[in-house]
Amino acid sequence: MLTREDNDLLTRVGPGTVMGEFMRQYWMPALLSSELREPDGAPVRVRLLGEDLVAFRDTQGRVGLLGAHCSHRGAPLYYGRNEDCGLRCIYHGWKYDVEGRCVDMPNEPPESNFQDKIRHKAYACQERGGVIWTYMGRLNPPPSLPELEWTFLPDNQRHLAKRVQLCNYAQALEGDLDQSHNSFLHAAANQLKEDPAETEGVEAWRKKDKHPRFSVTDTNYGVLIGASRAAGEESCYWRLTQFLLPFHTMTGPYGENPTRQTRAWVPMDDESTMLFAINFHPLRSLTEKEMARLRAGSGAGFVGDENFLPPVNEPGGAWRPKARRENDYFFSRELQRTKFFSGIPEFWAQDAAVQEGMGPVYDRTQERLGLSDSGIVQVRRRLIEGAKAFMAEAAPPPGVLNPDWYRVRGAAAILPKNGDWVEDTQEIRRFVPGTNPSAPER
Repeated sequence: MLTREDNDLLTRVGPGTVMGEFMRQYWMPALLSSELREPDGAPVRVRLLGEDLVAFRDTQGRVGLLGAHCSHRGAPLYYGRNEDCGLRCIYHGWKYDVEGRCVDMPNEPPESNFQDKIRHKAYACQERGGVIWTYMGRLNPPPSLPELEWTFLPDNQRHLAKRVQLCNYAQALEGDLDQSHNSFLHAAANQLKEDPAETEGVEAWRKKDKHPRFSVTDTNYGVLIGASRAAGEESCYWRLTQFLLPFHTMTGPYGENPTRQTRAWVPMDDESTMLFAINFHPLRSLTEKEMARLRAGSGAGFVGDENFLPPVNEPGGAWRPKARRENDYFFSRELQRTKFFSGIPEFWAQDAAVQEGMGPVYDRTQERLGLSDSGIVQVRRRLIEGAKAFMAEAAPPPGVLNPDWYRVRGAAAILPKNGDWVEDTQEIRRFVPGTNPSAPER
């Protein structure tokens, strides 16, 4: 469990908070590039780390991310006219470029130099990997973008998705750090009674060994979490999860020549999170079958194109799933008896139901943690200690000035029982262009 003070430190991300200031030193996903399709198109409302912002693509294709309210008298810039390389407030015509300079102030006398004194809140933006990234921190110029594998691939080798989760970022991402829940939450209805001998490979190991042994080690970029299950008398199946500061996760892949997943749990504010889910293949285009499954909502993080509510013009308003707390995520007692251990049909919603069901910000003083929670404990420690150290020393946090540290992968492997899991998986955890180490068959 955490103390109340540390729980508050971990979960509060607004301006001026310890964790909020820590996270602002990292580049973070703000939007998909496709959400701002064309120059001079409609602006989009954004909420990041408790700040209301507005994004737009200017006449030259550059992306701006500005404070949501005009510096004059607070009118909403969302209604602004996006024209001639700037966003113009409809109230009095003040116009801002992507860097926050006031480039026109038509309601002031021509001889006034007032516009030269105005600098509106604006955050640096870059595009890579189909995502608009923003930097809200102290460094000027900003550091380099993290070198995540999927950001270097062509569009046809990756699928990007988003969804809003209505809880704090920490309890959302902690689901990715916990391999033990896969044997229960995402299992079939009869999984406690089913004979593991009827299946092979990973599925059999999960059914037979429902209490994986966790091992955890710190890395320069975050935490590496290993979960091992018995896979015969002399070997273990290891699934390795990467946590990369401040909120990226990579879980181990399945199968030969596997596709891979990365997720970013970006805090909108203390009580809501925007998940960026990326599925990609390092060596080839995603097949039509793979793309169809992802668009239909297959696997963790992927809601499916038809499974969102009609879009509204609020932050994250295009990414609200139909399955939600108000309809119990389509939970069914009949499905619980006959098909799904959880009774919830959509894979991602099984996670969201339990995580959102904890409340917007769970009181971690009430927890009773076991050995299976060791990865979660260590990730919390890295975040809390890292944030405290940043506030005390004001030096850039780990990884901010080392984008190459992010050239890593999640992994899966069958290893000898008495082997060194960290040493033995070193090569398959490295992002090496032109390679895609295999994982055991599912």
